[in-house]
Amino acid sequence: MNYLLINASVAKAGNWSAKIKPKIATYPSLALTLLAALIPPEDNVRIINEEFEEIDFEEKVDLVGISFLTPAAPRAYEIADKFRKKGIPVVTGGVHVSAMPDEATGHSDSVVIGEAEIVWPELLRDFKNGALKKRYKADGFIDLAKIPRARMELLNRKHYITTNVIQASRGCSFGCEFCSIEKMFGKKTRFRPVEHVIGEIKAMKKQKVLLFTDDNLIINPSYARELFTAVKPLKRYWMGEASWTIGNKPEILKLMKESGCIGLLIGFESIHEQAHTKKVSKHKDMREAYMKTIKALHENQIVVVGAFVFGFDNDNISTLDETLNFCLETNIDIAEFNGIIPFPGTPLYSRLSKEGRIFTREWEKYTYEPPGKVFHLKNMSNDELNHNIHRIYRDFYSYKRIFPRLIRALFLYKNIFKVFYLFIIFLGFRKKTDF
Repeated sequence: MNYLLINASVAKAGNWSAKIKPKIATYPSLALTLLAALIPPEDNVRIINEEFEEIDFEEKVDLVGISFLTPAAPRAYEIADKFRKKGIPVVTGGVHVSAMPDEATGHSDSVVIGEAEIVWPELLRDFKNGALKKRYKADGFIDLAKIPRARMELLNRKHYITTNVIQASRGCSFGCEFCSIEKMFGKKTRFRPVEHVIGEIKAMKKQKVLLFTDDNLIINPSYARELFTAVKPLKRYWMGEASWTIGNKPEILKLMKESGCIGLLIGFESIHEQAHTKKVSKHKDMREAYMKTIKALHENQIVVVGAFVFGFDNDNISTLDETLNFCLETNIDIAEFNGIIPFPGTPLYSRLSKEGRIFTREWEKYTYEPPGKVFHLKNMSNDELNHNIHRIYRDFYSYKRIFPRLIRALFLYKNIFKVFYLFIIFLGFRKKTDF
């Protein structure tokens, strides 16, 4: 059997330039590499990331699998329709399909709902027996001790900052209204056995950076201690994600540094507390708590990547200026500024739908880059939000901001690799904002 697994392009769905996202900040999704690992060794499998590679629709394949996020849905359906017209069956899955299975069914011979690793082996057996079902729905969530090692060797390394990507946990209990993690992966966090994680890291090629894709590496302090203690002897640089509460955990933060952590993405989301609860009605100022976290990370020579989201019901244009000033005053190394998107399957999507505020289901517009215009904001127009996101991006990544930040980083981190990496990212963001 010949299988073709495709990651559908967001850029081609929206007809905007794929070069908006700097390749230096691009890393592969684990989804297709994990499914490839579950395909029997006697069969052939190829993976295509359509953001960088072209699809050969004349390729001789027996089954096509397509994974995609919401803004790539139009392109994914286009790909599926082309293969199906040639008589090649297509399976679709991913976060969007799990949220909108009826829609995906119109373009698929079969759809996968939920965590695909649970049902993928059954799907493959049914396909070989000529009994492919229209739907495969995961019953619950997979035991992470049972997931295979991702087949990263099937990817083209030149397209990514690193293919040394690994996941130690899934699920999140924070319940942010705009996030689809809880629905897709559950509100209870599950963990891979540390020995499995370490074994996979040891088998990886020694590229410059190892990347953990966990949504919050410190959600379980006991597991975090065990993991970082085991990673330390491997002498690898690594990056990952954590909640802002890492500033309140000095012991774990010290272990992170000692284990090779060089950078953390922190989902600050908003300088007000509204983004961190299931209800977005609170308006408590979070700046003091965030400042403590940023200071603690810098003291441990860890690069801070701060992610901020705008468009909450309490936000207005002044919120963007306050956030920019906060980033400048606290010396955040890298900042991401995005408009909030109500992705299908999230509580936010349900609430805004009930309120009649979503004015388009053209999925290609559900993007961060360029900012999507999909629902009515409370205190500003979409054009005002997008203009001001662009404005603060231009300010934060202007040369007058970049060069002092690099000089400070050189003295703070005392690591030329970190400074060079920062410089490349800065240039990427300048390109992204069309200077």
